Amino acid sequence: MIPRCGGQLGGWHASQVFGVPSTLSGPDWWQIALACHLQGALSQAEACYRLIDENEPEYVMALGNLAVICNARMRWSESESLCRLALTRRPDFIGAYVNLANALLGMGRLPEAAESCRQALSLDPAFLQALITLGNVLTALGEWDEAESLYRQALRQVPDSFEALMSLGNLLAQSGRLIEAEGCFRDALELRREDVAACNNLGNVLTSLGRFGEAHDWLMRALERKPNDVGVLLNLGLVLNNLGKLEQAEWCYRTLLTIDPDNLNGYNNLLFMQNYYGEGRVERALEDARQYGARVASRARPFSHRPDPSAIGRRLRIGLVSGDLLNHPVGYFLDGVLPCLDAEAVELYVYSNRVQEDALTERLKRVVSGWIMTVGLQDAELAQRIHADRVDILMDLSGHSARNRLSVFAWKPAPIQVTWLGYFATTGVAAMDYILGDPYNLPENETDHFCERPWRLPDCYLSFTPPDPSPPVGPLPALTQGYITFGSFNNPNKMTDAVVACWSAVLQAVPGSRLFLKSQSLLDPVLCQSVVARFEACGIGAERLLLEGPSSRALYLTAYHRVDVALDSFPYPGVTTSVEGLWMGVPFVTRKGGRYLSHQGESILSNVGLSEWIAEDCRDYVSKAVALVRDVEALARLRLALRERVQASPLLATRLFADNLVRAWQGMWRLWCEGGKE
Repeated sequence: MIPRCGGQLGGWHASQVFGVPSTLSGPDWWQIALACHLQGALSQAEACYRLIDENEPEYVMALGNLAVICNARMRWSESESLCRLALTRRPDFIGAYVNLANALLGMGRLPEAAESCRQALSLDPAFLQALITLGNVLTALGEWDEAESLYRQALRQVPDSFEALMSLGNLLAQSGRLIEAEGCFRDALELRREDVAACNNLGNVLTSLGRFGEAHDWLMRALERKPNDVGVLLNLGLVLNNLGKLEQAEWCYRTLLTIDPDNLNGYNNLLFMQNYYGEGRVERALEDARQYGARVASRARPFSHRPDPSAIGRRLRIGLVSGDLLNHPVGYFLDGVLPCLDAEAVELYVYSNRVQEDALTERLKRVVSGWIMTVGLQDAELAQRIHADRVDILMDLSGHSARNRLSVFAWKPAPIQVTWLGYFATTGVAAMDYILGDPYNLPENETDHFCERPWRLPDCYLSFTPPDPSPPVGPLPALTQGYITFGSFNNPNKMTDAVVACWSAVLQAVPGSRLFLKSQSLLDPVLCQSVVARFEACGIGAERLLLEGPSSRALYLTAYHRVDVALDSFPYPGVTTSVEGLWMGVPFVTRKGGRYLSHQGESILSNVGLSEWIAEDCRDYVSKAVALVRDVEALARLRLALRERVQASPLLATRLFADNLVRAWQGMWRLWCEGGKE
């Protein structure tokens, strides 16, 4: 539900272990090679190193530096061969062990990379590059405590190590310690003020902190120095998306994919961003999704599965793949459902793609048979593990959002594969069999929007777990304030120009009314100024706007006490925010959509029996919002009754929803066992 962070943080990767032999007969090719290498003339340096190796193979440092160049150019297999050859000539060549580790890291062979680093450290426990590289490998494996210890050991030895600062900053950013990560990258920039990777990493962290204006400046600084850097383009696109500059964000992603057509993160961000456009983008988004699907399919070696009619009716093994199984909207929706699933009918295996865990994670762990950490596993390894676990139905809970493992689904590790819950459009993956929804968000006339086959649950496609503890519903604020407060707690990048114009029309139609906007993004003064300017352009002064940043979950829910009526965004409506608002007694107005994503408000309101708040167009939207606040006493009575109404709706019928979900899985399984025919 939340778009993924803009790409992997950049930084120092290849160990540049240079050395100068004491003597060299004939022309001093070594000095020439080293000078070329240090100046970035890698092709010339490579030619010199090869000449040295051919003529005087005892200088194994030439092989080591050739490996450095191969790593820099991602020629991982060649680098591995060079390092192993160097080690046969000189088994104590510590630099070759580190370069070998970097090559293995590049190929995803993480345990081997760690062992190579440990071999280097057995020769010299204080070798700086080995400490940092082992930290990088352990970071990729999710062993963050040991990785952090190694980086800090390196910094104790060399406090001004740029590489150690960058690597520690990367680790801190991944583990959510963003302020500390910011400090590392600023310290690194003190050492190398123009370094593109450091500017990029700092911009990425500032984006995660919601400081989009600052992030934009640092990323533009990086782009000016390296216009074709795909990591910078990825992160800049994310910032522009958060600032509501969709066309510029799209330019970043498409430029990136022109430079690097196989960059899956570029596809993920491009596809997620297109959800903010209207229905006119469905065909373009479908084509982009299919291109993504073709890319991941070209890398995969799918498993084969044979239908077995005799397996109908047996207990099913369900696999759930997600990076959001914690205090996150996906976690909230699963929290109540998983314990209610019929344990005699299904057995759950979870494949979690995030190291961080919390109390919600622990609750989910207690109701599953297997919990597998996938951080550090390559696609082939994870696909093999899922296949070995004999999963019958594999559920993608991420789509193109952050920490997804969609590319694994191209390997077809399970006979049946389904996307659900974490994303609201086609994945583009041909091996994904179904997309799970309901009659409202998957209408029959929109089946051509998907590569997957729609499967509709009765009533609703999700089940809401009420917050625990839940603040009580507060009295209608208009009764004491004397004016109406409309509100939206959705991300401001959902506020398209059409949304701002529509909400401004609502405020103009209700004299004295206010609009309360609350979001993590509204910490950023640049974004706040932009929001105010956009409303002022529509005739709404700043005095009628209340902008507020994030708070704890309890305070966030209590903030609904200050809202009379919520206004839903379009074409990207709220989901969690909308249901939470209803739970807190706040009705909302939504607009009818024309694709899976934009139907979410319709699904929620229809399941609560309040479809009269679904507007046909902007004029109808304004009319319905005005009608809701016309009778304040009636609105106050509705507020007090709304939580009970939600409790009685399919949104909170957790046991019924769990049974419907099991029946859906059983239906899919029956079809597959019978050869896929209805």
